[in-house]
Amino acid sequence: MPTLTKTLRLDGAATSLVFAWSSGVPIAVYHGKKLPADIDLDVLVAISERPLPQATLDDNAAISLHPEIGRGFLGHPALIAHRPSSTAPGWAGQFTVSRQEIRESGVTFGMIDADRGLLLDLNVELDPETDVATFSSSLLNDGDTPIVVDWLSTPVIAPPQQFSQYLAFHGRWCAEFAIERQSIQLGLTKRENRRGRTSHEAFPGTILLNAMTDEETGQCLGLHLGWSGNHRMVLERLTTGDVQLQMGVLLFSGEGTLPPGERMTTPTLYVAHSDNGMNALSQKFHAHVRKHIIRFPVPDKPRPVTVNTWEAIYFDHKHERLTALADAAADIGAERFVLDDGWFRGRNDDTSSLGDWYPDPGKYPDGLQPIADYVRSLGMEFGLWVEPEMVNQQSELFQNHPDWVLGLGNYPRLTGRNQLVLDIANPNVSEYLFERLSELVSNHDIAYLKWDMNRDLVLPGDSSGRATVYRQTGALYALLDRLGAAFSKLEIESCASGGGRIDYEILKRTHRFWTSDSNDSVERARIQTGFSYFLPPEVMGAHIGPAWSHTSGRGLHAGFRALVASYGHMGVEADLTRMSDEDKVIMRDAIERHKRDRHIWHTGKFFRIRTVDDTLIGAQSVAVDQSAARLVLMQIDRPRSTVPPRIRVPGLDRERAYRVQLETVTESLKKANRKFDNPLYHDGFVLGGEALATVGIGLPSLYAQTGLEITIDAMDNEA
Repeated sequence: MPTLTKTLRLDGAATSLVFAWSSGVPIAVYHGKKLPADIDLDVLVAISERPLPQATLDDNAAISLHPEIGRGFLGHPALIAHRPSSTAPGWAGQFTVSRQEIRESGVTFGMIDADRGLLLDLNVELDPETDVATFSSSLLNDGDTPIVVDWLSTPVIAPPQQFSQYLAFHGRWCAEFAIERQSIQLGLTKRENRRGRTSHEAFPGTILLNAMTDEETGQCLGLHLGWSGNHRMVLERLTTGDVQLQMGVLLFSGEGTLPPGERMTTPTLYVAHSDNGMNALSQKFHAHVRKHIIRFPVPDKPRPVTVNTWEAIYFDHKHERLTALADAAADIGAERFVLDDGWFRGRNDDTSSLGDWYPDPGKYPDGLQPIADYVRSLGMEFGLWVEPEMVNQQSELFQNHPDWVLGLGNYPRLTGRNQLVLDIANPNVSEYLFERLSELVSNHDIAYLKWDMNRDLVLPGDSSGRATVYRQTGALYALLDRLGAAFSKLEIESCASGGGRIDYEILKRTHRFWTSDSNDSVERARIQTGFSYFLPPEVMGAHIGPAWSHTSGRGLHAGFRALVASYGHMGVEADLTRMSDEDKVIMRDAIERHKRDRHIWHTGKFFRIRTVDDTLIGAQSVAVDQSAARLVLMQIDRPRSTVPPRIRVPGLDRERAYRVQLETVTESLKKANRKFDNPLYHDGFVLGGEALATVGIGLPSLYAQTGLEITIDAMDNEA
């Protein structure tokens, strides 16, 4: 192994990164808990030297930030490329360090391979406050012929061998963010997404951990690729015991062709480390999102309680129904009213009219202004549903511009939900969409767009037949950036049949996710738990659905539906005009409590509450100053035991005393407990933060699909 003669250390609040290199690609010697200030980096590098076993190459180097075939690396390489029309094919080689650009909190390692005509920048930043590290790779074709890149990884993460497991995030429509805890097996595990959006099935993130790691204890390393299109994750354990993880864009054939002088840059890989379990890991990601990713037009504005019309009226748009629904929305305390699908010309079902973004003259003879003005007169913002990337064949847009859709030559176009996909990388298409959306927003003073995307990209070729998912994703970002620059107060929700497009890069341009099309609260509780590993509650669209879920057929009590929606960006997706008076009271009270507590949920430290009973799950947030906490517990199925597990409350100030109270005592709670003399059930109790964290709270029995809200307030705050 060549002697590593140069070292670099980056420090965050509680994390250190150490790199070492000589002439070749740098190695990440350490990524973990913050090291002592006086540690000798040369000794740290020296004790990382590896033995040279028998029957191997004479160089047994550790996995670098960019492992190369040309240096004898026998695992999955970080770059797969070739020059099809050159005597120097470029499929393998060796990068060497040509420069280092060292910044206060980051570094760029400039690499060169003159024989291949390639320059490679490896970029690393470690945020000094949030402890989240960001990694990206940038490849420049410095030769005189095109090079075809089939795979370019972000800088490779090579964690310690003790990370023996990983969390795989997968799912499907209405069941996003399902989690499987799996062993890192010997060999290669590859997870790929070819759906043209982040997808319901393969969220681009994972958590590496060991067998003892849980929410509150143990080491873990979380990784997320900020990219809204096709992606690939490579997780490999070699016979040396080394583990590597690569993430990047999955490129269709030809998408990675780089002409001379052009550059390809990977999306950003976000990495955080925790020595104290997965809740602490998530808190780092949440802090990073709040500081660096999300850009609310009015930063301190509370997230408005939203009523969306879809499950109330579907395509049946009548002015009287809408005004009645708006009246009912205002009555329960809504702050934003969103007109969903069905408002535009000829749109009476999902077979036609996408692309014709003009108000339907039959439903809206005077345009959208009357309903928009009516909504605002009730003190609510007005929002509108759009699906700009799609078109129906039964539309004026398609009839006039059939060449604007993605496809592949003479092969039949494959529809999804009766839709085709517009080639928004075509400047004419993006210009049309910007013009139509701009006119709608400016003419109606629209505060919010629910931006939907209801199908996967299949045969995604442009007019010349080239695969174009990579360019399509970039064109989406450009269109959203242009709208954001033109309308600085406009908020946008990223919706893709629910949670089909959720990642940090789209969140830089949007302000909320529609987490799932499922408003079944049992499913939602699970989905929202998975979502919380990487994203904070204020960007999690969480609505109170109708009594019977149209996606699952399950009926649920209004109190449970309100409970599950209470800690995200809250809203309602139901016909309030046909709701019972009893349910309206429940909704009104729940919204009032949410408004009282949302500053805690949306700015505080979030904790997932797990118990020995996996049917009892919870969410908790502790205020920044530890003056208060809010706890939601959800019994999503029949409890496994007659006596519930005790709930420990993390994150409080252990020196302060807190008043703990049950928010409401429901009829179902009374029926589930013949007797419960615990003071929680009556007037509450006072206990110190230390005891709440170590002893916890005893709970009453709960029926399936019920739950509890618990308030925790510091006693010195009452004085």
